[in-house]
Amino acid sequence: MQKTISVEGIGPILITKKSNATRIKLRIHPEKGVLVTIPYMVSYRDGESFVFKNLDWLHEKLRKLSQKKTEILFLPGEKFITRSLELGFIIYQKSNISAKLESGNINIYYNPETTDFTNKKIQDFIKHFILKCLQSEGKKYLPTRLEILSNQSGLKYHSVKIGTAGTRLGSCNSRNDIILSARLMLLPEYLIDYVILHELCHIVHKNHSERFYNLLNQLTDNRSAELNRSLKKCRIEIKPGVYC
Repeated sequence: MQKTISVEGIGPILITKKSNATRIKLRIHPEKGVLVTIPYMVSYRDGESFVFKNLDWLHEKLRKLSQKKTEILFLPGEKFITRSLELGFIIYQKSNISAKLESGNINIYYNPETTDFTNKKIQDFIKHFILKCLQSEGKKYLPTRLEILSNQSGLKYHSVKIGTAGTRLGSCNSRNDIILSARLMLLPEYLIDYVILHELCHIVHKNHSERFYNLLNQLTDNRSAELNRSLKKCRIEIKPGVYC
């Protein structure tokens, strides 16, 4: 369940109710803006009050981010490389930009006379296509890896779906359906396994209780906190870079 509010000087803020949330959480997502997560039984009004109590922090954080932010565009010559995908730009004569996934190559076909890579629509087109390619890659790799880790841990899930979420890399609902984000394919394999094990642990414990983390530690050789710190340092935004 979600509600969007608008705050002067900040813009839209998305408030989301989550059944596994234990406290109100305010954060700034690099692509989706200001996000608030509240426990399911907490009212949206309480979520809004939390935002207004933290306006000074929010303004300061946004100011610092604005100063740091220099957008890296997808341009001919910029690299985007994962374990099995590589972005390339190919000149052709048609006026409209197009894209194809060809043997692991994400090829962007463009006419240099008519293509303005600073145009937001062009950048959004490239990002969207890259995300779809990651989803295709993820559908081949992630379900197999989930099945292996499920068998090793003895934690049995009901179904798996590969989505494209940018705010949550994984989720497990009350029916033990697991959703994994295609953005996992930007991470090293050991962190992909960590996220998958995290969701498998939710089959037994639906919240982030001490028992949940005890189980997760058991399955990660007591490295849960270390792996979580490593995960937080990784980028999952669709931007130029080498991710393998």
